[in-house]
Amino acid sequence: MLGLVQHYKYRQSSRFVSLTNSINNKQMTQFKFPQNLADHLENEIYNKLIASVQIDVDRYNAMWAKREQEGKTFHTEQTWHGEEKIYWYAKSKGLLDITFHQEMDSYYKKMTNDYYRPMSCTVDLKACFENAREQRNHSVALAEQRVNSHLAVTDQLDIRSTDDLKLGSHNLIEGCVTGLTNDSEHFQIQLQMMYNYRYGENSANGYMTQYVQFRSNRYGARQEGKSVQQAITDADRQAKRDEKLAIQNEKQMAKWAKFQKLPVVMEKWIDKEIKTLAAIISDEGLAKIRLQAQQMNYEFDEAWKIKSITKDIETHNALRNDLRHWQNDETGLKSLFDKGIDTRNKLKEMYGV
Repeated sequence: MLGLVQHYKYRQSSRFVSLTNSINNKQMTQFKFPQNLADHLENEIYNKLIASVQIDVDRYNAMWAKREQEGKTFHTEQTWHGEEKIYWYAKSKGLLDITFHQEMDSYYKKMTNDYYRPMSCTVDLKACFENAREQRNHSVALAEQRVNSHLAVTDQLDIRSTDDLKLGSHNLIEGCVTGLTNDSEHFQIQLQMMYNYRYGENSANGYMTQYVQFRSNRYGARQEGKSVQQAITDADRQAKRDEKLAIQNEKQMAKWAKFQKLPVVMEKWIDKEIKTLAAIISDEGLAKIRLQAQQMNYEFDEAWKIKSITKDIETHNALRNDLRHWQNDETGLKSLFDKGIDTRNKLKEMYGV
């Protein structure tokens, strides 16, 4: 039945949210393609697809049986590199259910498929059904988008009418949708859905694909304001933005949880750094440097070395003092984090250590 009134729902993570029309607190109506016509499309696609695949099944089975009768174990084809063996693995992942000759793998000690030697095949009915369902869903979605582009968010479809969207001849579905505007004015949307088929290499799956075209017009009361389709698109975009923001917030929270532990972790590290620096300008450390200078015959400026290392120690001490402070000042640490100083390296760079 045509004219089903449904709340538009969009997926956000695993949740569904109803779209409502804020004007007069009315729920926005969305055109949904009649289930009986959707089922008809699916059945027609499925049957035509199976028939198309069956042609390959018959051809391959005859070809492979002849190969076996001739005592051969593989087929060949001409390529850029010359004549090469045909590898049939990819075909087994399509709409064919192929049985291959099996051989014992000497390394793994188990039977494995010889993808150069297919023995027989049948139509993969499950794969054909899934492909037909996918094509059906695509065609139905396009039809719904076309009608919903003529519907205003304030319009109400007439669910009491059966309308007349029906199967026509020569791959045609046609009819109309009726309803009322927010001012109770009548309108009618006429739709023609024409579909045809492409076979073989001209099709998307290599066998048979349905392609659809539409003609649609609105008559009677004019469409006022945003269309249902635009509202659907806007809601979908907002849902994606919300989901993206939620993911970003989740990552930021995880990053903050890690950053909160940094003052304690870095204090232990910086204690070792300060001890290492202090050891350089100790009597023992300076004596070691003087000895190295003599051995390598270069002049050692001891005063400059002490001044330079002392400055580094002061810088490290400044950071250590702040690290100790932040261990008891989460607000101050969070303020630093929010300013973009949110990693260990950025904190070190800020202090020049």
